[in-house]
Amino acid sequence: MSSAPPVEARFVGKEADSIVPEDKLGVGGGSYGRITSNQTRILVLYTGGTMGMKPDQNGLLAPVPGYLTGQIETMLKLYQHDPLPTVVVKEYQNLIDSCDMGPPEWKAIAVDLKQQYHSFEGFVVITGTDTMAYSSSALSFMLENLGKTVIFTGSQIPFCKTFSDARPAATSSSSISLAATMDIPEVCIFFDDKLMRANRCRKADSASFHAFVSPNIPPLATLGLGVQVNHSMILDPPKGRLRIATAMDSKVVVVKLTPTFDYDALMAMVQNYKGLRAVCLELFGSGTAPRNQKAFIEVLELCKQKNVVVVATSQCATGPVLPTTYAVSKYLENSGVVLAGDMTTEATCAKLAYLFGKGLAPKQIC
Repeated sequence: MSSAPPVEARFVGKEADSIVPEDKLGVGGGSYGRITSNQTRILVLYTGGTMGMKPDQNGLLAPVPGYLTGQIETMLKLYQHDPLPTVVVKEYQNLIDSCDMGPPEWKAIAVDLKQQYHSFEGFVVITGTDTMAYSSSALSFMLENLGKTVIFTGSQIPFCKTFSDARPAATSSSSISLAATMDIPEVCIFFDDKLMRANRCRKADSASFHAFVSPNIPPLATLGLGVQVNHSMILDPPKGRLRIATAMDSKVVVVKLTPTFDYDALMAMVQNYKGLRAVCLELFGSGTAPRNQKAFIEVLELCKQKNVVVVATSQCATGPVLPTTYAVSKYLENSGVVLAGDMTTEATCAKLAYLFGKGLAPKQIC
């Protein structure tokens, strides 16, 4: 496998585009939609998460094998007179909470999608919401030359609750319908009637149905009485065959700076963590960090000596790291820090693990 990534040469790529204004939204599917019927086949991968949970004997939510799969089958029968696709549900043997999702589980999903790629027109992955932005971002890189729609979805409240956001019209059937009708060749998140680019999303609210946001670009599509498609954001079809990159080097640490931060602790970590590949720094505002903290400057110098990549993201929910606004940002860039533009921390970590997993050297990540 070539060590060169099938993405942009620079670290910042499509997952850190400039902001597209809302007035670019178009109406209708255009060339991005297709007619569906029961000849259209959709594969649903159910890995676990809140949607399929029920209260256990202690009143705590826990996965119930077979429950959600049965509910999806019942839901589809209710809509048998609509032009819905044929849906196959693969329920994973060990249903897990999203906090337990990581590179091994991402690999399992990627392998299943690769094996079934030519048997289905679209794919839905049901998982927990807490780490969905990480998982879907990772899959967006692992699925190279993806030419079909892969939609991650889940719910904040279990399907069994009467006020759940997992009810058919809200999440399950909508995700299946979008996967069947949209020719959007990438990994997406569908939540709160919005189809969003996965590696531009983050979970922003743990207490409402508006759980996910795409802070720096508008949704790819929005559901209302019809489907509004943001044509300017749709990726071109790939020119090669689907490949999967399943090696993820996750020796990446995220550090959020605060005014009370102990930089000696950061120094100790860089000195003693054998095999550390990258540090993702969540900096203030548009990418500022202290210039008068000698210990911090020494940490950056040590990272450079040890070939540890340092990537700077912003603590702000919206907006990029800007290299030209403040002199302090320029000094970071001159110190070898990679500025992540307006990439989310979730996408930054996933991309670092992906690139290192492909065998790239630190100097190739710029």
